[in-house]
Amino acid sequence: MTTAPKTFGLDPGDRLTWKYEILERVGAGSEGEVYKIRERATGLTRAAKLYFPSRKDHTKRFVRYARKLDALRDCDIVVKYMNAEEVWLGDQFIYCLISEYFEGAVLEDFLKTYRGRRMPPFEALHLIYDLANGIEDIHVRKEFHGDLHAGNIFVERRGVFFQLRTIDFHEWGRSAAEERRADIVAIVRLLYDLVGGRAHYQKQPQAIKDICLGLRSDLILKKFPTIFHLRAHLEAFDWD
Repeated sequence: MTTAPKTFGLDPGDRLTWKYEILERVGAGSEGEVYKIRERATGLTRAAKLYFPSRKDHTKRFVRYARKLDALRDCDIVVKYMNAEEVWLGDQFIYCLISEYFEGAVLEDFLKTYRGRRMPPFEALHLIYDLANGIEDIHVRKEFHGDLHAGNIFVERRGVFFQLRTIDFHEWGRSAAEERRADIVAIVRLLYDLVGGRAHYQKQPQAIKDICLGLRSDLILKKFPTIFHLRAHLEAFDWD
């Protein structure tokens, strides 16, 4: 089995085939790295996700991922997929997905702009509402994200709203219904973390506690069995 590199080590100015030029690395995960790139023919900015060659079923997973992005292209929260490439790096071909480049910051970095790295409750609820809205578009298509966390959600503030994009869909072998329920729990967990996590939970307003429910997944899924129920709650709760 090929050992996965920790990084492809690409620097600004490096070429990615004859078509693209590396501008900067913008993120990394267990499957690969994401780079901001420039399309040389047009000067347009794109994003490239390069996959580590680490799994026997790597090709099938890559194809499924590309097809999933294409199927969800009308969902505003999904990074817009453009095309797939095989690029020669080092001594082997690497799979690469080219997509739109979203100007927002990764949520975990965006959170650092707040004092104490935690958002005011009402602002956090705004962001979670926009996230729930976006994930609902995915769920109504009988699809799911599967790995929502602060490292794969991009955020751009637009007035009192947040424009979001999400990347790195995953399939863990559970049923689609189980994965959609896991998305709901993950969104609630994000709200819990945005307002300061365990250290600040007891001092949160009841509106936050009525959603987080102590992070008990059984209580969360009983109250919000679908993403629709969570989104509807966020639109109508009483702020005491």
